[in-house]
Amino acid sequence: MSSVLKIPTSAASAAASRRHSLDWSHVGLPPREPQLRTGFAPSVIVLAAVIVGLFFGLTQYAELAENAQEQVERYYKYFIDVQVMIFIGFGFLMTFMRRYSYGAVSLNYFASALMFLEGILMIGATQQVFWNEHRTKIQIDMALLIDCAFCAGSGMIAFGAIIGKATPTQVLWLLFWQVPLYALNQQLVIHTFKALDMGGTIVIHLFGAYYGLAASLMISCKQPLHGLDNPKNSGAYLNDIFSMIGTIFLFIYWPSFNGALASVAYADQESATYAEKSAQFLSIVNTLLSLLGAVLSVFAASALFGGRFNMVHIQNSTLAGGVAMGAACTMRLTPGGALAVGLGAGAISTLGFQYLMPFLDRTIGLGDTCGVHNLHGIPAIIGTLVAGLAALGQHSDYLEHDTGAQQLGYQVLAGVVTMGIAIAGGLVGGFVVSWFNPCRDEPMAVPELFDDGPWWVGQRVEPMPISTSIHLSNLNSRHQKDGGGSTQRGNAANASISVANTLPNAAESRRHGGAYAVPIAVSGVPAAAAAAGHLSGLGAAAHTGEIVVSVPFLTFQQQQQQLAMQQQQQPVLMSTAMLMGAAGGVGVGANDTPLFHGGGDGDDVIGMETAVQPVHPIQQTV
Repeated sequence: MSSVLKIPTSAASAAASRRHSLDWSHVGLPPREPQLRTGFAPSVIVLAAVIVGLFFGLTQYAELAENAQEQVERYYKYFIDVQVMIFIGFGFLMTFMRRYSYGAVSLNYFASALMFLEGILMIGATQQVFWNEHRTKIQIDMALLIDCAFCAGSGMIAFGAIIGKATPTQVLWLLFWQVPLYALNQQLVIHTFKALDMGGTIVIHLFGAYYGLAASLMISCKQPLHGLDNPKNSGAYLNDIFSMIGTIFLFIYWPSFNGALASVAYADQESATYAEKSAQFLSIVNTLLSLLGAVLSVFAASALFGGRFNMVHIQNSTLAGGVAMGAACTMRLTPGGALAVGLGAGAISTLGFQYLMPFLDRTIGLGDTCGVHNLHGIPAIIGTLVAGLAALGQHSDYLEHDTGAQQLGYQVLAGVVTMGIAIAGGLVGGFVVSWFNPCRDEPMAVPELFDDGPWWVGQRVEPMPISTSIHLSNLNSRHQKDGGGSTQRGNAANASISVANTLPNAAESRRHGGAYAVPIAVSGVPAAAAAAGHLSGLGAAAHTGEIVVSVPFLTFQQQQQQLAMQQQQQPVLMSTAMLMGAAGGVGVGANDTPLFHGGGDGDDVIGMETAVQPVHPIQQTV
């Protein structure tokens, strides 16, 4: 938290005065309005046109006759519960970031709707046309709609891994590509391998988590500060409260999520086995007990390993019990067994957030914004194994295969195949949206990550603190020492958070007793933009504008007093030649050395890329 002092200089820049003269957060950042108009909007229009055409040609409502009311009674309540989880639960769960709440809720809303409609076509065609029933048209009934909501849920899990790091257009195409892979994997797991997975532990959570993680790895592989070291990738007090709203909704409705498709039709009641008749009841009570156990273990583990309660653990890991129970929820477990699954899943998920997530972020650069690996990935692996091991002691009526050993083998096979399809599909999708850029859109700069500013009306990109510039500088220095070169994306991102200054004219120097007193713009004005637009013509009259100085915890009056004292007691020289590495032009002393230099001849101005350590201003009079 900081107070901002805006210091007017001798002449305002014409460009700055035309657009947001009191706000420098946009300077040096690419305009995003053209990108939304030429990339996002046409993509939505084209996809909507294709989907509408396919709906007219390939779909029809199921012929239910006297069974229509039964469909509503069996499924509609559970369908609404699943909808609440998708559109409210997942959306609000991701509002923990203090600068990305608009994107979390609204892009969740948009992408879920898109995946739902596409799912009707893809899942319907997979289940009814290509396999199984071999119909000529897709029959839309309530069960298919619930399956499509599950598909959207898998997409929102993947969205949690890339949230804040991908543009809206990238999110659109990445999740659009996920739907056909989801439909194919669901067909293999449920109908080919006959794995137990009523609650979607494998086809929803395992698939969505590793698809999103693979895509995130590709999107952020050349993106600085895409993980935990970005100060915007953090929560705030009110944001965490809103995120807890999502957690509570998910907690309440998770039993409906796992048991939505477990009921038996009225016409099949007489021929159904006891296991089939009790499947929905078992799904509800097993899931509830597992969720309750996870809540207890997460609070205990958070206090034990962190010393204090951590809202990240509470918001996420308390739901791990529902994920872990999805595959085994229709089996006749003991109440103690269901509770134990939740206790174990919650504790392991908490350990993942506390230790594994920072480790993966630090070692391989796996930016997992919402921690889907810990909430969905690892608990899904646990749930797959729990279902297989529990099958060893179950009656064959509760299984899809003849023996428990066979069921265990197919559970493991389904998990491995799911991870393979998800990781391969995520890598391909992430590569395409990262590198295929027909509109030549600028990549997201560091200040734009985890920020609603570039995309929403009334929002501005929040300036980055100067400490972030120094941290990024050190990261790039270590990267170059290790043999890596600077990339175009890294240059753009670094330039957008570099330090900038403005050189006053001679009259300004005489006013301060013969020394240049240069106000510095930190965390707001990009060095590249300042050098190009405001600092050209060294040695002549300076191009000046309005400079933003960010001083932590100081009021406006305190900043003015502090600035006046510094100018009277310690005049400071920070010439543009010193700061940006330019040569000569303003009478710089012989001992002056560039702060950022590339070591080349004639062109050393490369921003923050090669600064090994921050250099303090040099005191000197001219």
